[in-house]
Amino acid sequence: MKKRILIAVLVCAFAIAGSSADAKKNRVVKAIGGTPIPGLSLIIDASYDPKLDTFAPGYKMLNVAIMNNSFDIIEMDPKKDEWWIKTKDKRKKYRVIGNLRGEDPVAWNLLPDRARNMITYPLLLPIGARQVIDLFVPENVPVEEFQELVVRINSLGTTFEITARQ
Repeated sequence: MKKRILIAVLVCAFAIAGSSADAKKNRVVKAIGGTPIPGLSLIIDASYDPKLDTFAPGYKMLNVAIMNNSFDIIEMDPKKDEWWIKTKDKRKKYRVIGNLRGEDPVAWNLLPDRARNMITYPLLLPIGARQVIDLFVPENVPVEEFQELVVRINSLGTTFEITARQ
């Protein structure tokens, strides 16, 4: 009898653990830019400055600030994290580049040396860190109309939909 109860408890525990892991993998969290994301202690905000449109040939630049106020180190992966923006109509997502060095080496090499040293994609967000990530938006995308930043951070298994502040 004790053996059956133990087996039943173990089966229930694995079922609950498995379902919560699946839920985390597909989680979507919505927040307003610059405000804490409940349960994660992250703050994500984005801004567009047209003065930077000529910085990288063929691209416009979108600056994203991420603050990790959690008690966990967050892993970032330039190959697996995904970034998009949505414009005013919010019907279409435009993919943007977080790692220009890996995605468009020709454009990367056209940047001044000093700029290449300053623009990097972080591999970790330490506890208490504030990091600026420069995203590169293809020049044909109407970034001046952006209303929402969408980012999937692979290590968290979460997609964040960040509404731009007006």
